[in-house]
Amino acid sequence: MTLPPKTVQALEFNKILDRIAERTVSVAGRNEIESLAPTDNPDRIEARLRPVLETMDLIGYDDPVPIGRIPDIRVAADTASVPGTTITVGELVEIEEVLRMSRRFMAYFSKRKAKYPRLQELVSGLSRHPDLEAGIQRSIDPSTETVKDSASVELKRIRRSLEQTRSGIRSSVESILSRLPDTVVQERLITIRNGRFVIPVRENLKHRLEGLVHDQSASGATLFVEPMATLALNNRLRQLELAEQQEIKRVLHELTRSVGQVSDRLIENQRILGRFDAIYATAGFSRELNCSEPVFNVEGCLELHGARHPLLFCRLNGEGKTDSIVPLSLSMGSEGIRTLVLTGPNAGGKTVALKTVGLLALMAQTGLPVPAAEHSQVPIFTGVFADIGDAQSIENDLSTFSSHVANLVEVTNHAEASSLILLDEIGASTDPDQGAALAMALLNTLNERGCRTVATTHHGALKAFAHRTEGMANGSMAFDADTLAPTFQLRLNTPGSSYAFEIARRLQMPSEIVDEARRIAGSDIGRLEALIADLDDTYHHTNEELDRARSFRREMERLKAEYSGRLKEVEQRERELKRGAEEEARRILDGANALIERTVSELRQRNADRDSIKKARANVERARRELATAVEETHAATPILEPGCRVLVRSLGKEGVVADGRNEGSRVPVEIGKLRMQARREDLKIVESAEETTSDTARFGLVRRDAVSSEVDLRGLTVDEAVDTVDRYIDELYLAGMERAAVIHGKGTGALRRAISAHLRGHEFIKSQRLGLHNEGGAGVTVITLDQDP
Repeated sequence: MTLPPKTVQALEFNKILDRIAERTVSVAGRNEIESLAPTDNPDRIEARLRPVLETMDLIGYDDPVPIGRIPDIRVAADTASVPGTTITVGELVEIEEVLRMSRRFMAYFSKRKAKYPRLQELVSGLSRHPDLEAGIQRSIDPSTETVKDSASVELKRIRRSLEQTRSGIRSSVESILSRLPDTVVQERLITIRNGRFVIPVRENLKHRLEGLVHDQSASGATLFVEPMATLALNNRLRQLELAEQQEIKRVLHELTRSVGQVSDRLIENQRILGRFDAIYATAGFSRELNCSEPVFNVEGCLELHGARHPLLFCRLNGEGKTDSIVPLSLSMGSEGIRTLVLTGPNAGGKTVALKTVGLLALMAQTGLPVPAAEHSQVPIFTGVFADIGDAQSIENDLSTFSSHVANLVEVTNHAEASSLILLDEIGASTDPDQGAALAMALLNTLNERGCRTVATTHHGALKAFAHRTEGMANGSMAFDADTLAPTFQLRLNTPGSSYAFEIARRLQMPSEIVDEARRIAGSDIGRLEALIADLDDTYHHTNEELDRARSFRREMERLKAEYSGRLKEVEQRERELKRGAEEEARRILDGANALIERTVSELRQRNADRDSIKKARANVERARRELATAVEETHAATPILEPGCRVLVRSLGKEGVVADGRNEGSRVPVEIGKLRMQARREDLKIVESAEETTSDTARFGLVRRDAVSSEVDLRGLTVDEAVDTVDRYIDELYLAGMERAAVIHGKGTGALRRAISAHLRGHEFIKSQRLGLHNEGGAGVTVITLDQDP
């Protein structure tokens, strides 16, 4: 991948790495972060990105990882591998830390193999060394970095003898000191000189205490004398101290030898822990910036949605001002657009937009999540070139324009179809006409090569050039003409004005100077600027209308799908009712025919009289009535409910109004006050009149709170089933007067969560929605708040 150092510097990519490196807890982790670089190898990108994404999930939804300080043990391990060497107690303490952390990591991830396969693959390279870990823990006290008594039986015996000998010497010296008069001793205390217990004696009375002089005071007035009576004990003490040191050396040597036997594995453990440290730091940084996985495509499409400049976010996040960031959305390549020319006012965000595009491309190709919305797409560029900022060089005797040209020469020499080119203020710092012409020629060359190019400019000629050239498009940074301030919003397919006169007036430049400048600029420029302003306003209103049209279309599509389903229900219900009615009618008709036949037969056999004929006629009439009643009940089972028809909802004991048009399905939309619900047809009864009820009566108390659950589980349902279930559940919540509940949709692919979230945004009873907190179920739960105001 071609990435000039000037581009890395201009885009401040190393500052991103520095921000991540600050989060590491090991030298190895920091070194790995600082060594990261973009690549055009898809496999390497994937290998870096996957573990980071898994760790982001781990941080958000799992128990804390047992990560702490990871010491650098490479030198100590290498030293231990050399026969005859001994490493220090402090180095053994650090090796034990690495061993302990390795063991805990292996235990942690052994329970999560399926959940985090890439991390498990990394951690599987760790090795356990329980004997060495236990040996160091038994022998070394990490808090004091000393060898413990428990390091060996011999060391414990020696130290017991040392304690006994010291105690005997102190007792003897105290006894001698108690017998000496005050005139002999300088002060009544026992001190140690050269490892020997001594008594401070006045120099002129040293003959009063038989012993060896080990030291004297600075003035020479006091001598420190070891009594002859304790000489043998002090000699014994010294021998024990030497034996202690010898045993400590032996213990350290044995531990060093054990370390040396597995030094390569210990260094590998540290490398793996350092690698995880780098991944963990990256994931923490990515979560703080609300980053998402970049989607790579081979068509060369660059689609950024809700992108944010990461360094700007970090700075404003530290000040608590992230709400002031205006996200960037940009599309190139999907509609044949290869070159985007950005115009707009100074300090309007053009350069920030340019750097955001470049920086996110580098982050994605480094295997880092990007601070943009999900489904943002980036190509894999084989080269990234940026000419941003004042490139004047006194050292190389180059003017600003010459430095820009030198950068552009490098671009033209190396750029290819799969390159990303970022040019700030192209054609500036020279004669405007010549600079604009040079800019057109360069942009045309890059466009014909197929490069993805984003350029900023104030040249009016480039706006027209981009408008008429195939593969190019204008873009502008929006400006609020009322407040005379930039809004930092990128608008595609419309050029922008520099608003130089308006900004100058806002900054209180004298009006006569601004007016004179307008006159000098000429009417053509004035008309062009006015045209651009009108276009900008039209674009703004058109976008608003387009958003409304899209929203209306989505609603129509939803209604179409809803009524298509209802129509199927009606048709199925109609078939079932018709089949049932036919069967019932056939049964009654068969019975009536049988009765008539039986009656006629009896009349014939008995040569019936008038009374018999009347009785037979009555039986036939009764059969006819039963048949008519059955037909009437069949029709009554499927009442036709017209819009506005008042009905009684039997299960609630409340009256309402049929809301929609003709309904023949199993459920009918009914409004009870503000509540709109889907009632079962068999639960409805048409009423001729009803008393007026207040909205409160229609809403509250219809359903007992304890009869409605505070959560609904949609897992395992299709999107249509889940939406229908949520609607019925919200009706119940509203009737019960409940304001808060949880909708459980699970994590999965996120499709059900997005569908439910989109449906809830348009629901009239929903005041707000949010993802659950960690203790509420995280991303697998959406917490809803109902609008219970009448």
